[in-house]
Amino acid sequence: MVNRDYILRLAEKLGRTLAIVLRLREYNQQEEALLHVDEELFRATGLTSSFLNSLSEETLIQVLSPLGRPNVDAALWAAVLLKAEGEIYQDIGNTTESYYRAVKALHLLLYVHQYEPIEEVEILREDIQMLIHTLDEYTLPVSTRQLLFRYQEHLGFYAQAEDTLFELLEDTPGDKALLQQGRDFYQRLSIRSAPDLAAGNFSPEEIQEGLEQLTRFSN
Repeated sequence: MVNRDYILRLAEKLGRTLAIVLRLREYNQQEEALLHVDEELFRATGLTSSFLNSLSEETLIQVLSPLGRPNVDAALWAAVLLKAEGEIYQDIGNTTESYYRAVKALHLLLYVHQYEPIEEVEILREDIQMLIHTLDEYTLPVSTRQLLFRYQEHLGFYAQAEDTLFELLEDTPGDKALLQQGRDFYQRLSIRSAPDLAAGNFSPEEIQEGLEQLTRFSN
């Protein structure tokens, strides 16, 4: 795990680059903004935007995690710049390209979050929340929703995490690994205090109800 100061310094560099992109967008120089993003992506990852966007979310993770853990520098640069690129495409009305970049950016940020304390950095925390909001009307890939489920539990959004869990179970019926994740989720919640559960819009009674629903999914 890298330390928090390192993440903060990296966030400052990201912020300076994004300021340039934002300024270009404000002057309606979207083509120049796309070129700048592509140059920064190549500088940070050694890969072009077109190549990164040709990969599935899972393959993108593998490319940016050569030792089984994320290359934090490359992964965060890729995530933030892909988000910025998606926003540029949104500016010019290309919602399809914007969507794919937003999904990849969210997937990367949620993946890195499992290893590094990026939620402690305001710009990265806000990026995650903005992407979740942007993609709210879409059905996310299963692998991204699995990361979102863990992220929601980590933040104490227990009711949201449960909703994501059961959406996944609806889409992947009979997934034994996912069913076990659900049981583990309720086991963890069972040792939480009532006030903690209430803060996550949850209750002890809902734990038992959730376990009963899992039993139905396993039949």
